Amino acid sequence: MNRYRKNDKAVSPVIATILMVAITVVLAGVLVVYLQTLPQGGGGAENPVGLSVARNSAGNWLVSVSSGGGQSLNDVTLQVTDSNSGAKTISLRLATSGTPISNATARYNDNDGNVKINSGDSFLIYSFANPANGGFAYAGEKVQLLKGESVIGTIKELPS
Repeated sequence: MNRYRKNDKAVSPVIATILMVAITVVLAGVLVVYLQTLPQGGGGAENPVGLSVARNSAGNWLVSVSSGGGQSLNDVTLQVTDSNSGAKTISLRLATSGTPISNATARYNDNDGNVKINSGDSFLIYSFANPANGGFAYAGEKVQLLKGESVIGTIKELPS
């Protein structure tokens, strides 16, 4: 009696090769999709800044920092962009040499005086509708806070 039977039923080498290639392609696809979901950019991730906006009685916009922050005002740029053309209407640093901005375009209120963006801080963007302040912003424009090229806070549209 033969205890071990010879079994000739197996997958052919051609089919086995095709299966291995198919499995490799599927795994590579899964890896690509996974890697595309990871954050991009080098270095440490920036702490995003939560912003809210309201129009005041003078027709200007009061932008309040509601969460996040910690970035030095010297490193952050306020940028207002025309939503239609993409042209920058305002682009200025929130502080120079430790002094928060206060000019005809915008004014930063550093609530705790630490020259960093923190919850409770706010800034005023002067409206073009209020020419006494020499403002340059219009309703519908996009406001961003940038640290270098990284966007750390955004308001999609200034309200009318």
